[in-house]
Amino acid sequence: SNQAYAGIDVTATTTSQQFNLGDYYRVSDGTAFALYQYVKASAAIAQYNYVKVSADGLFTVSQLTTTTNPSTEPAQVGCAQVAIASGSYGWVVREGYHTGLFAASCVQDVKIFTTATVGVVDDASTTLINGLKLITTITGASSAPAFECTKMVTVVA
Repeated sequence: SNQAYAGIDVTATTTSQQFNLGDYYRVSDGTAFALYQYVKASAAIAQYNYVKVSADGLFTVSQLTTTTNPSTEPAQVGCAQVAIASGSYGWVVREGYHTGLFAASCVQDVKIFTTATVGVVDDASTTLINGLKLITTITGASSAPAFECTKMVTVVA
């Protein structure tokens, strides 16, 4: 749902639920924006990891991999900007500017896909993450600025 919240700290995580799961919160500095979704971690999530948002309406997140997100199953995707402990609540980016984990030698402005490495994405073809782009080419595996033009989802092949 789209609740009207003000002054939310999207970097805060808690062990008790503070907002409605699935709610969105838009952050903007006047030039860049990010759309966050409130979720619960089903396992520990590392900072900048890409995650799969459950499709069962419970809004739990788990590490994104090619195994957890096969190309035969569409999925909602988010990116954790802070670490979220297992069973804790927090916000993940679903759309807009954010920092994510990319594999080595990932190229800017090309299609981005899941990998076998938890939470890491790359430009090597597996399961497509629709609309996700790396802003600047990187050489080593690292966190890097990225942009998502629509709510992140994987695409069925």
